[in-house]
Amino acid sequence: MAPQIKPRTKRCVATLSLVLSLFIFCKAHAQTRGMNADGDVLSGSNRSSGGAVRQDGWLIAFNGGYESPMGDLKDSYKGSPTFGFSVMRRMDHLLYSGTIDYRSYKPLADKIQISYDGTDYYGATFSNYKGIGAYLGIAYELSAGDINFYGGVNGGFVLVSYKITVDDTNFSSIESLSNGQSTYIAPKVGFNFMLSNNIGIAVEGRYSLGVVGGNYNTRSGGSTTPGFNSVAGNLFLTYSF
Repeated sequence: MAPQIKPRTKRCVATLSLVLSLFIFCKAHAQTRGMNADGDVLSGSNRSSGGAVRQDGWLIAFNGGYESPMGDLKDSYKGSPTFGFSVMRRMDHLLYSGTIDYRSYKPLADKIQISYDGTDYYGATFSNYKGIGAYLGIAYELSAGDINFYGGVNGGFVLVSYKITVDDTNFSSIESLSNGQSTYIAPKVGFNFMLSNNIGIAVEGRYSLGVVGGNYNTRSGGSTTPGFNSVAGNLFLTYSF
């Protein structure tokens, strides 16, 4: 049975710099194309909407941001930078994407109190909580002048790895997981705008729901594995072709 983590007072909240807002007031010098962040960027479709020209096509994107764990995980780990790469396809107002990203949460402290029975607590050492995510996404975009707003969802999984070591005078144990699969379902919203004919920038926020992933030992009532639960903000640099 996985240990119950003693709640910590320290909470991690994802923060995202909005300095890009300064660009909003810059006049566009090229076709406005959309991008769905988190990898769902928008190209354009030669269809006029709200004064902006959108074009269908392919896009690639690199993203960097900050992600904070939610649920039980936030009691043991703090947030970390996240990096990713996406390939996208825009078809009219719809944006399809495939994304791979990475994060590595650090523990809140060198020693964290955990319990296996809810009564006795032991000092434990936590390794970094690493995750490699792979998702497919879809979003719907609406143009508002030079800016494109979108909303959608990503779905896939995160391969997580961690190690928890208990070395107490009365008890010792090692719990580890290597590339365990955790379900990832995350609604997302954001906006984007073009800096040139091919280069664009997008700002996106997303929240992975932490829905139940797998169910094991079902005949004996077994355990369920909760999905990946986090909140994140990302900045995307996109190239359309």
